[in-house]
Amino acid sequence: MRILTLVPDHAFHALRGALRARDTAGPHPGVASLLAAVSKTCVDAVVVDPAILDETDWSRLKPLLADPDVPVLLYSTLDQMTVHRIVAASAIGVHEVMLRGIDDDAAAIRRRLESLRRPPPPARVMARIADRLAGLPANLQGVTVPLFCEGPIPRWADDVARAAAAPRRSMDRWMQRAGLAGTATLLDVARLARVWVPLVEGGMSPAEVAHRCGYVRSRALAVHSRRVVGVSPAFLGAILSADEFVDRLAGHALRR
Repeated sequence: MRILTLVPDHAFHALRGALRARDTAGPHPGVASLLAAVSKTCVDAVVVDPAILDETDWSRLKPLLADPDVPVLLYSTLDQMTVHRIVAASAIGVHEVMLRGIDDDAAAIRRRLESLRRPPPPARVMARIADRLAGLPANLQGVTVPLFCEGPIPRWADDVARAAAAPRRSMDRWMQRAGLAGTATLLDVARLARVWVPLVEGGMSPAEVAHRCGYVRSRALAVHSRRVVGVSPAFLGAILSADEFVDRLAGHALRR
């Protein structure tokens, strides 16, 4: 893989540790250098930390983020400005998001880099609802964006509200104003979105996937899948394409 990066040193070292011998990772000092390199060569991945850019450089980067032919991984710590920029980037293109110190062990980094040409359902669902997430206050964005990454996912909607330091009713009202169906529904969608890759592409059993994705038991996954996308887990890949799966998840997340 040929990878271009615009990240701080600590993040670059983490990336380097996840690469194979035949991979190359080229660090760049700024947006101008990065854009020039992308224009001159074919790359397999561009890794950017939105937090290290000022407003001018962030604006200069947006055409790259909107280019479907350039696979971009957003790799950053989680703070108010970063979350806002992740949501804005997702509204103009499908991007994988990796949170520094949360879901960036070597195996996860490698997996993310290899999947950039075919983003998994969580990233695609977030892109589909990003314009609605943009209508949420910063603290609510800060707890909803990680739902579509690879880190631990809360079991209950009340846990999401506590993490946002917001009353559950207030959080639901904000989501409904933004055009989302609510906290519990968004959590349901985010959890089920994680099922596709291990179940359909990885060939794991529904019981294994249920445990991996935080369901109490495989029956809970089956009930959840039928309710949200209308298909049992055992038949997901046979009945739905990945595009149809994402369509149904995104539709379920939106307020009707």
